[in-house]
Amino acid sequence: MRIYYIGELWEGGTCRERMHTLRNLGHEVVSFDTSPWTTGGNRVFRSLAHRINSGPHVRGMNRALIAHSRSIGSSDLVWVDKGRWIYPETLEAIREQMQGRLLHYTPDAHFDDNRSRHFRQCIPIYDWIVTTKPFELKKYRIYGAHEIVLALQGFDPRFISYRQRPENAALWASDVCFVGHCQAHYAARLKAASEVAGRLRVWGNYWPQYAKRNEWICPYVCGNGAWGEDYLRALANTKIALGLLGKHIPETTTTRSFEIPAMGIFLLAERTDDHLALFEEGKEAEYFGDDEELKEKIRFYLGNDEARKRIAMAGRERCLRSGYSSAEQLSNIMAKVNPEGGNRS
Repeated sequence: MRIYYIGELWEGGTCRERMHTLRNLGHEVVSFDTSPWTTGGNRVFRSLAHRINSGPHVRGMNRALIAHSRSIGSSDLVWVDKGRWIYPETLEAIREQMQGRLLHYTPDAHFDDNRSRHFRQCIPIYDWIVTTKPFELKKYRIYGAHEIVLALQGFDPRFISYRQRPENAALWASDVCFVGHCQAHYAARLKAASEVAGRLRVWGNYWPQYAKRNEWICPYVCGNGAWGEDYLRALANTKIALGLLGKHIPETTTTRSFEIPAMGIFLLAERTDDHLALFEEGKEAEYFGDDEELKEKIRFYLGNDEARKRIAMAGRERCLRSGYSSAEQLSNIMAKVNPEGGNRS
């Protein structure tokens, strides 16, 4: 199958990994990278565009996308990854040019978070909507989605194949780590963890700014983010990786829920029904319901290396056994899109 793939293709991003996965599944993929508009250019205009989904970055991306689609001929499938900025008229023009079907994929919430009027108007235009958020299924139906596919967020091959390098240990070592953006709920859990964690390390957007106003976290903040290889290093060199869930949306799992155990790293996450279904508590991962349980389990597993490593490796085996990889998830999606053709056509 020939796929026209539209998304943020910066190095180390999950969108780029999904594109590579589709190629590895045997599809011909032609791509359009939206990153020059979503991450580049004038900072003020870019910030405004992300807040209101309007402005010169948004208009420029739509113009460039239409021009590019005209230059590459037809495609069997147009795959849009997180298409918040795509105008409905742009999507219609691409459909007419490509003479193919349209699919939208997102690992994020798109109604309670990452809102976009352009995306809502595009929903009835897509042939398939793929989401990892079960709590948004009803809203997709309300806005006119034709066919909705619910998928797991999964993990890409980097997490299974990563090999630890001894020279990274001193720079990245931690007893407990968290990688994720700053929000109040995360900060409260990290403050509790800091009481028992020993070497706690935190990476993510806005933590350095938070640290300027909250002295307690200053020793633990390592930067505005850990991307690409740095993200792998941060996870590979910790004893316990936290799987915290945002409270601005009714989140029950995140991509971290899969990436951490896939690396063979011990996952200590918030207890939800979905987490419990993915990994057996006490055998393939560990969970907590409040700060006291969080601290209790950090103390116990930092003092019990054998139990911690056994659970970490069982979590990795569960990832492989249960098909949590992005390759298997995308293969399942493509089987729905092209049921007669398998992975390729």
